[in-house]
Amino acid sequence: MTTITKLNMTLDKVISTALSISLTSVTLFSLISYNANGATGVANYISDAVKNTHRPVEDLTLDVDRKPAQILNFFQVTPNSQVLELFAGGGYYTELLNDIVGKDGHVTVYEDSMWYDYSKSDSDKRHMDKRLKNTHTVISDMNTLKLPKEKYDTALIVLGLHDIYIEEQKSLSGNNHDMTHLFNALYHSLKSGGVIGIIEHEAKAGQQPNISAELHRLNSKFITKHMLAAGFTLEASSDLLANANDDHTQIVWAKGLRRKTDRSVLRFRKPQ
Repeated sequence: MTTITKLNMTLDKVISTALSISLTSVTLFSLISYNANGATGVANYISDAVKNTHRPVEDLTLDVDRKPAQILNFFQVTPNSQVLELFAGGGYYTELLNDIVGKDGHVTVYEDSMWYDYSKSDSDKRHMDKRLKNTHTVISDMNTLKLPKEKYDTALIVLGLHDIYIEEQKSLSGNNHDMTHLFNALYHSLKSGGVIGIIEHEAKAGQQPNISAELHRLNSKFITKHMLAAGFTLEASSDLLANANDDHTQIVWAKGLRRKTDRSVLRFRKPQ
């Protein structure tokens, strides 16, 4: 069984012990740490999606390092739900989400206008001949992104947040990307009680985001600080993708690190 530690505490205590910032008048119902050495039962509909024989062979080779069944189970993705996937890249998770939500659910893939060309070839191949019937893609400038109000049950951001802080990356207007606007848009679009799951290459504590972004990393405490400021609560973290041998000083595709970095796995929730 997975070891689960529940700590009922006020947000002030969480911040003072984990983030060293001062926020008040909010209660964090539980901060849960999931131990990857154990395994809770993965829902059948998630296992079935991962085992789907129609998945591309290239995806199957990535499963051992990405642990998609455990990750999507941790993020509580369910059938018949509305899912927003941000910065989906080549669509590894899009494929799985499409199968999980089924014909009575839907996956909206959001890509930033300036980033889409990087992954367009792989994404177009995956969506060819309408393979993913429960999915559609929205392309918009991040700084002016508008999302429908309280539509989504779940949102996922997998290894995409660090790119916001790469100095060469700009919005359509030429300005820096605005994470605050993005997180506020997510809060507006998520249903009450909805989940946002974030995976990111871990960076050194206290390192400035524009510095860590050059290594394609972003510190989990920095992410959490901004998510809390947007109104979300940190409900759980997992060490499913942890790697104690990664000291956070090398670029993520350095020899021996590619797809094996120390990755934070965070589950946030919009309060009811």
